[in-house]
Amino acid sequence: MTVIPVDPYQTMTHFQSSPFDVTKADCAKTLARMVMLIQDEIDDPMAEYAVQIQDSIIAALRLCEREPFFFNEKKEITLKIQAGKTWYGADDHPFIGALMVLESVFLENPVAGQTQLLYKNVESLYKSYGDDGYFGKGEGSGIGSGDDDGKGSKGLKGFGAFSHFLQGTPIFYTFFQHKLGLFPTPNKVETVRLCYVPFRFDEGSCIQEDNPWLIYAFDLIKARAKYELYKNILKDPEYAAVSFNDFQEQLQILRSQTSRSKGHTTILATGF
Repeated sequence: MTVIPVDPYQTMTHFQSSPFDVTKADCAKTLARMVMLIQDEIDDPMAEYAVQIQDSIIAALRLCEREPFFFNEKKEITLKIQAGKTWYGADDHPFIGALMVLESVFLENPVAGQTQLLYKNVESLYKSYGDDGYFGKGEGSGIGSGDDDGKGSKGLKGFGAFSHFLQGTPIFYTFFQHKLGLFPTPNKVETVRLCYVPFRFDEGSCIQEDNPWLIYAFDLIKARAKYELYKNILKDPEYAAVSFNDFQEQLQILRSQTSRSKGHTTILATGF
């Protein structure tokens, strides 16, 4: 997990595009803003606990992402795949991209039903099957979400683009540079179903980047982070109890919003 030292007084302006309508005012709710608020609330003007505060925020994120809220629920989309086309991105479906975390891919057949495709990393699939040129030409600069190691790649040296890549019924899938790859390359028009979550806390990325949890669940994460801080670092059981109550209150608010988004009149029991 990479954590860049945060200047709590530095305004963060960059925000990645997302399928949600996020205003500029929402962008103020970033890690830097949260660190600043927690420092103020625990009376830490000299930033003595800056690192511990960030660690507590990370711990809160790891815990809270288990909870299915309205902004991180598992979703499904279907995609028409084409003969001779290995790679599919935002041009093929607007929800395929940087903020998608694939959990499973199914090939749909009206006769045989659904067949789940197996995940493999892009290098091994390219060596076995080749592709339609995207990976072989070194178009990307790193592996996107869904790859095991998260290490960068610029295509395989010495291979180049396959002039005769293998085609057939897809068995495997991968995710490279925010594109879905199907291997072997499809040999006919079919439909695949993608199961994904829109956002996930990525331990391999820098938490200073705008994180939807810090926008839609800012108060929840802050309350939980303060609880972690008071309980494990400051050893103050009284304030830890107050922060835990705040956390429970914010949790109920988000659960209510999630229930309303589903059209339920009662609060649904969820992950905690």
